[in-house]
Amino acid sequence: MTISVIIPTYNGAYKLPNILDALAKQTYQNFETIVMVDGSTDNTIEILENKKNWNLKNFKFVVQQNGGRAKVRNAASKHATGELLIFFDDDTRPTPTYIQNVVKFYAQNLEAILIGNHALSLDKCQNDFDKFRVHNADNWVKDFKPSPFLMKTPVMTAANCSIPTHIFQKLEGFDNHLTDAEDFDMAMRAFELNIPIYFDFDNIAWHDDFVSCKKYIQRLRQYKQSHIDLERLKPTLLAKYPVYTTAKLNFLKRIVYGFFGNFFWVKVIDKFNFLQFLPNVLKYKIYDYVITGLGQYYKNRSL
Repeated sequence: MTISVIIPTYNGAYKLPNILDALAKQTYQNFETIVMVDGSTDNTIEILENKKNWNLKNFKFVVQQNGGRAKVRNAASKHATGELLIFFDDDTRPTPTYIQNVVKFYAQNLEAILIGNHALSLDKCQNDFDKFRVHNADNWVKDFKPSPFLMKTPVMTAANCSIPTHIFQKLEGFDNHLTDAEDFDMAMRAFELNIPIYFDFDNIAWHDDFVSCKKYIQRLRQYKQSHIDLERLKPTLLAKYPVYTTAKLNFLKRIVYGFFGNFFWVKVIDKFNFLQFLPNVLKYKIYDYVITGLGQYYKNRSL
């Protein structure tokens, strides 16, 4: 099976060396690497040209006008020659045996989609909020084993996944109308066609993405808006798979989320975090109230 590794990037000059070096260290090297530059305004092109092939067997980069994540991945697939597409975001670092493990999976599962473990590294944490995000990420995937685990609901991350080219074409790629949640949309459409999605807990691509509490909440708000847009575009499909439907709050929870859904707590976490001295079980619950309150229920409150 021939393989194309696709890395979309927008202003990712400082990130790309990490993932390209990680790809050069893969135990399985029979793949091409395509970096798709999505209208970057930083020195991405200069960085990519700095090394002729980044110690990779078959390396190229393509530049296009900015179009967003769905469009850039679809455009990159048109430059790919592989029978299998592996998608990574530019802030990931696949472990050395990642591609080897993917090849082993598809030797027996040619009609499926495989998600890798997009894990945050505790070693990279710089503060207590970083550690909370590692805890959340680990807690979310703990039940998805043994690997490969067949997903019961349409969950997918295009930041770390692989898909045979013929299935990608059958699904007509990512929906170009979407600027976010394009991977969840693809997962729903895969379920509609009975295409199984598996999760490999043991196949890690480290996600070097540690941001402030404020920035994280802004992302949650963007993601929430993307699902509103998706519901407007595809109401019938989304109604069948209410995976990310926001739960209604009872009276007590409205009080709790209303209290912690306040920018004061964001400043506490990002600037002078006295909460870090509390037991993990308590402070992590507070962090969750803050980001969920401001990220989902009180999106109009200022940050």
